[in-house]
Amino acid sequence: MSGAHEKPEPTEPDPSGSDRTEPDVAATAPETAAPDGGSTHAVRALLATPRFWVAPIAAVVGIMCLLAAMYMGAIVNPEKNLHEFSVDLVVEDTGASQGPDAPRAQFGSQVAEGIVDGTKGTGLSLRTTDRGTALDRLASAQTYGVIIIPADFSQSAIDLAGSVVGRDTPSPPTIEVLTNRRSGTFASSILTTAVDRIKTSVNQQFGAQLTKTVRDRLAQNDVPFVGLASYAFSAPVVFSVSDAQPLPGGAANGLSAFYFTILLVLAGFTGALIVHSLVDGMLGAIPIEIGPLYRLRRRLPISRRGTLVVKWWIMFLIAMVQSALYIAVCAAVGMDNPAPFTLWMYSTLAVTAVGVTASSVMALFGTPGMIVNLVFFVILGLPSSGGAVPLEASPRIFAWLAEIEPMRQIYLGVRSILYFNGDFAAGLGHSLVATLVGLAIGLILGSVAVRVYDAKGWQRAPRADDLSSVAAGGVSVAAGESPTVRE
Repeated sequence: MSGAHEKPEPTEPDPSGSDRTEPDVAATAPETAAPDGGSTHAVRALLATPRFWVAPIAAVVGIMCLLAAMYMGAIVNPEKNLHEFSVDLVVEDTGASQGPDAPRAQFGSQVAEGIVDGTKGTGLSLRTTDRGTALDRLASAQTYGVIIIPADFSQSAIDLAGSVVGRDTPSPPTIEVLTNRRSGTFASSILTTAVDRIKTSVNQQFGAQLTKTVRDRLAQNDVPFVGLASYAFSAPVVFSVSDAQPLPGGAANGLSAFYFTILLVLAGFTGALIVHSLVDGMLGAIPIEIGPLYRLRRRLPISRRGTLVVKWWIMFLIAMVQSALYIAVCAAVGMDNPAPFTLWMYSTLAVTAVGVTASSVMALFGTPGMIVNLVFFVILGLPSSGGAVPLEASPRIFAWLAEIEPMRQIYLGVRSILYFNGDFAAGLGHSLVATLVGLAIGLILGSVAVRVYDAKGWQRAPRADDLSSVAAGGVSVAAGESPTVRE
């Protein structure tokens, strides 16, 4: 029988030799045993609850349906969704003389008017300008293509008409079309398809006009209009399509910037998720489970703010190292990279911004923050990036999303560095500003959230009644690894 003044038994010294006074975790843990009949009944009751099954199924099915709607909706019908697809039109035709009594021919202007009228309602946005401005815009990804009607267009048409009675074989009137696959491979394909339709329309209208003019002239001079001439004038205009700035080898046909962007976003998003789990496990906020090993460390007395700041710094270190390794791996597989140091600096900024923001979102929402990050950074980010399909060929909702989606802003910066010599006008300037703003938002969001939580005293530790329910449920916990009661 133990008395009130009974001396406590001596405590065995710590085998490690340390003179710690902190109580052993097992001493504060409720005594647990193997699951009994009551706990088995509780498990069966939980499994019989519809919410247990509906919640995970609904979450996964909902996320995957959103994923399918975003990805497939962005790519399945580019021609139907085409809108504001920028193309510059340059008219340099100086006209040509048709004879002493005839007005000066201005076939180039007539063809240009036909092109403008023919593209109305097709989603193409034609902008008439001069050659220098058009080429500058094409070289900085501000337009997807340039259509040039050259200075000798009318004269070439007159020479072609005169070849009916002459012996010369003149060059046909030619319209030059310049594309730039650096702006996007699929964008060049869209422009090429549009040019095919323009070519058919122009040749139908201009061919009919040229045929009538030649017939009338020959009829006045009693010269027969042979069938071969009619065939030649049915499609008199030639469209010459060429790439203004061919891509170098190792550019993945214009897709290397897009895939490198995906790598950066995944490094920030997935990295933040991994850091969140590992840091919380080492700080004792959540258990660490490796195979059959289940371990819940003693919760260290660190605030939410301190925990988040630690995660931010780890993400910054990851960003520097991972960006350098990305560039090394891409160099090893042969990717063209004209400015590796510039790409490394921007990549470090991009991964840091995504990682900091993702960590802040998880600090704000907790476990649901992982789903929020998945939706924001990946599910909505990929189709609104414009890397695979230009935004002008996707439903307008993706253009609206692109204003706030990090993947779009990062893609513009990476594309500018890889394909446009880091030209600020080609997207790098906008990308830097947007990425810095995103980083600032992540820092402010996380700081405000954790300060409020810390001020309210909402510690990351189980409550006493939670521990009581664990003990009542008969959940087994390894000795020495039980959670501690909130201080």
